[in-house]
Amino acid sequence: MAYCKQCGAYIPDGLTACLACGFDETAAGGSAARTESGTGYGTSNDELREKLERQRAEQKERNRQWAEQERERRQKQQQSRQWAEEEFARRQAEREKQAESYVNRSSSTASYSGDNSVGEGNKALAALSYLSILFALPYVFTPNDQYARFHAKQGLKLFVFGILADILGGITGFGWVVTLLRLYMIYKGMSNALNGKKEPLPYIGNIGEN
Repeated sequence: MAYCKQCGAYIPDGLTACLACGFDETAAGGSAARTESGTGYGTSNDELREKLERQRAEQKERNRQWAEQERERRQKQQQSRQWAEEEFARRQAEREKQAESYVNRSSSTASYSGDNSVGEGNKALAALSYLSILFALPYVFTPNDQYARFHAKQGLKLFVFGILADILGGITGFGWVVTLLRLYMIYKGMSNALNGKKEPLPYIGNIGEN
């Protein structure tokens, strides 16, 4: 025999619900079990959800930190590349400036290559070539300067002409004429040298050129 746990009334065999109050122990037990089971499942679900949320938040934070580090690394690379480009441009400008300075120095000290590009120092040596044995100066100090060598050669011819003219003038008695001619040639030669001209002396300048 069974009695209702709620009101104590008799429950006939084969029935589970109380005829007096309608309490069904089997149904109540199942409902309680389901409630207990559902509560446990819900609690596990919440914990799992919270755990997943924490993992997502941690992953998001790691991603943010990685992105920040990557951004800083790329900024440093960009700065390094920009510095390298600026340094290369600066050194390139210095090399070009040095090359230009070297070319200018070379041009100022190069040998004579035209009537209008002779240095003042070369003109002075060329002019001195017409004064007696000073024609040897260009051969000593500027052996590669074609302009100075040209006037040195003219000075050598004038020097030889002067010796021969003195001898002939002493013999013939026309030494004063020879002296005037020599003075004129000296003036002419020095004037050409100082003005940057490569002109042979009158009468004797072309001797021995052919």
